[in-house]
Amino acid sequence: MTATPSLVLRGGESVLRFAGGPVTLHRTDKEHLIPLAAISFVHAEGRSVAIVLTASGANEPTIYRVADVDETGALAFADAVTSALPETPAPDGAALVVTSAPRAPEPAAGSGVPRKAVVAAVAAAVLLIALAVFAARG
Repeated sequence: MTATPSLVLRGGESVLRFAGGPVTLHRTDKEHLIPLAAISFVHAEGRSVAIVLTASGANEPTIYRVADVDETGALAFADAVTSALPETPAPDGAALVVTSAPRAPEPAAGSGVPRKAVVAAVAAAVLLIALAVFAARG
């Protein structure tokens, strides 16, 4: 079994992620978890990608679009998701999508200072100021 690499597409204020399981679409107001069985197909065209969900009967399919993405990345993303789709998709993809309030974005690996280090530095600074104040009164 081969592992699927994690693919991330950024376009405007939207982020699409795929790592072999459900596709995650993060927007500023909502986050959508889209199971593969809910997807009819993924279409990349230029700097845009569309995830089209399955629909039953006379219902129009739900479509999630992300624009202003890297063109090569859009093609790779569409190919990777398409190759992972199950042979038998769910009849109503929209019913399977889980939508929630957005989570705080994860910091990039190696960026910033760890929270514990910041807390320790602030505590040390407060202690040094307190010692300086007591020594001056002293």
